Amino acid sequence: MVHFVGAGPGACDLITVRGMNRIKEADVIIYAGSLVNPELLSYAKADCKIYNSAHMTLDAVVDVMREAEAAGKGTVRLHTGDPSVYGAIREQMDLLDEYGIAYDVCPGVSAVFGAAASLACEYTLPDVTQTLILTRAEGKTPVPEKENLRSLAAHRASLVLYLSSGLARKVRQELLIGGYAEDTPVAVVYKATWPEEKIIRTTLAKLPEDMEAAGITKTALIIVSPALGSIYEKSKLYDAAFATEYRGATEIALPAGIRRVLLITCSVRGYATMQKLAKKLENISGAEIIAKVKCEALPEVSMKETVKACVDEYFEQVDAIVFVTASGIAVRSVAEHLTHKSKDPAIVCMDECSKHVISLVSGHAGGANALTQMLADVMWATPVITTATDVEGQFSIDDYAREHNLVVTDWAKAKAISAEVLATGAKPVWVDEAEVSQEEEKNACGNRIDVRRLKIGSYQVIVTPRDILPDEKMLQLVPLCIVAGIGCRKETSSDKIEHAVQDAFAKAGLRMEALCAVASIDLKKEEAGLLEFCETRKVPFETYTAEELQAVSGTFSASEFVTGVTGVDNVCERSAVKYASEHGANDGELLLRKQAQDGVTVALAYVGVASGK
Repeated sequence: MVHFVGAGPGACDLITVRGMNRIKEADVIIYAGSLVNPELLSYAKADCKIYNSAHMTLDAVVDVMREAEAAGKGTVRLHTGDPSVYGAIREQMDLLDEYGIAYDVCPGVSAVFGAAASLACEYTLPDVTQTLILTRAEGKTPVPEKENLRSLAAHRASLVLYLSSGLARKVRQELLIGGYAEDTPVAVVYKATWPEEKIIRTTLAKLPEDMEAAGITKTALIIVSPALGSIYEKSKLYDAAFATEYRGATEIALPAGIRRVLLITCSVRGYATMQKLAKKLENISGAEIIAKVKCEALPEVSMKETVKACVDEYFEQVDAIVFVTASGIAVRSVAEHLTHKSKDPAIVCMDECSKHVISLVSGHAGGANALTQMLADVMWATPVITTATDVEGQFSIDDYAREHNLVVTDWAKAKAISAEVLATGAKPVWVDEAEVSQEEEKNACGNRIDVRRLKIGSYQVIVTPRDILPDEKMLQLVPLCIVAGIGCRKETSSDKIEHAVQDAFAKAGLRMEALCAVASIDLKKEEAGLLEFCETRKVPFETYTAEELQAVSGTFSASEFVTGVTGVDNVCERSAVKYASEHGANDGELLLRKQAQDGVTVALAYVGVASGK
C-alpha cells in the first residue's frame, strides 16, 4: 500500500503524529528532495529504502511503488507541506488506480499555515477580509485565465502566492492593476518554520526591490493581505455581547451616571472607528448617542461648525464626551469649560485605530475611568487610566459615590480620604446596622430613612439624605432617593418652584442634593417653569394622568378646587407616592405632605437607597 504523507512546512516537529508513524513503519520512502526536511528521514527503519524524487520522473516514482507493492512492502510518498496543495499527487493516484494499487493520504501542515504562525497573523479578520486565496503567478506553468492575478486582486482578500518568488515584479504589476493599493501590507516568508527561515515585511509597492535586497528568489511564500495591517474589527466569537451555543450574551451597560454621550472625530479613519463604536453603544438600553464628525474629506456627513464649537454646544448637555482623535485635540477643545470634577462630564479619548482608550477628565466622579474600561472592552482596546487609586488598586470614595448614585457633599474631605487611603492602604469597613441608633434613622417627620456608615482609616462616611452637620472627620454622601411631587399654577416661574422645593426639603430635614426626580399630573408636562427647574437640577420629570393618580392607594390631603381643575383631589402627594412606588423598593412612603407656597404645592416621598455594600 502507498501512503501519501504531508511532511509539514519545514520544522521536523510539525509533522502529524500519524505522518511520523507512517515513516517509522515504511519499507520504502520516496521524498520530495530539498523541499522536505531531511531530519524526518531519521524516523525511518534502518533497512528502509529511501529515494529522492527531485531527479525522478512520474513514471520512475510509480515504478518504485509498483516494485514495493509486488514485494509486499509498504511505501510512503513524502510530500512537502500538505499533499493536496501543489503536491502533484492526482497524477500519481491515477496511475496507481490503473495498476490496482491501494493508497491513502495523511494530511500535513501547509506552508501557508506555517508562515502564518511565523508571522503571528490571522488571514481572516472581521470587517477586513473573510477570504483566503491560495494561488500562484503564471510562469512556465499556465494558470487558467479566469484565475489570473488581476482578477483575483479585485477581491482584495488575503492572497497567498506559492511558486512565485522569482516573479515579484509581475506579481506587483498584476495586483496593482487588479485593485490592491500600493500600501497594501505584504509579507514574504522564506522557508517557513525552517531554521534558516527569513521574513520580510513590506508593501506591495516595494515588494520586488525588498525581495531582491534580501536575495529571496525561491522557496518562499508571498502573502498580500489587508489583514497584515493594524485596523480590524474584533471577532464576535469571544465578544461578551454576542451569544453562542455555549454561552449567553453579557449585557453591556454604560457606567452609572452616564446616559447621554457625545462622540466626536475629525478624520476618515476616525469616522470609521466612531461608527463602529456608535453601533455598539446604540444597542445599550437607555443610552443616547450623539455622533459628530468634522472632516473635509467627508462632506456628506461633516458638520459645518468646528470641533470646538460642537464642544461648546454640548459640554453642559451630555454626561460624557468621547473624542476619536489625538488627545491634544480633546484637551484643547474642553480646557476652557472645565470647572470641577463634580460638575464636568467624563472626557475620554480613543485613537482612530481604537488601540488605546484614555481617561482624561472626571475619572472617578464623572465616570471617565469606568467608561474608559467599558469602551476598551467593547472595542478590544487597551485602557489607559492614570488616577492613583486605580493604579495602586485602592478604594476610591469618588468611585463609590458615583457607582451608588451618591452626592459628595465635601470634596476637600473626599480628597483627604483618598490621600489617607493611598498613604496607609486603609480599607472601607462597614459599621454594623445595629450600631446606628434608632433616633439617627428618623427624619424630622418621624419617618424611617436608611442610614449607613463606613469607616475609612481615621474618617467616617455617613450615607443619608438627612441634613446633618458632619464633624471634622466625617464625610456625608447623599443618596438620590427623594422624589418631589409638584403642583403649580400656570406660568409659575422656575425660581418660585425652586424656592418652594428648597423650603420643603428644609422642613423635612433633608438635603436638597437627595432630589432624584420630579412627578406631577400630565396637565403640567409642558409647564415651562417645571421643565426649566428639572433641566437645571438635571432630574427626570415624570407625569401621570388624573385616572392614574386617583388610583393610588393611601390617605391624601384632598382639595375640591384641585379636583375641579385637574380631575384628582391631590396632585403633589399622589404623584410623589406614585413615582416612589414604581421606582423604589417600598410602596411609596410620604416623608412630607403637601406644602403650599406662592402657587406651588410640594410633597416628598422616599424612593429608597441601594445597599451599596
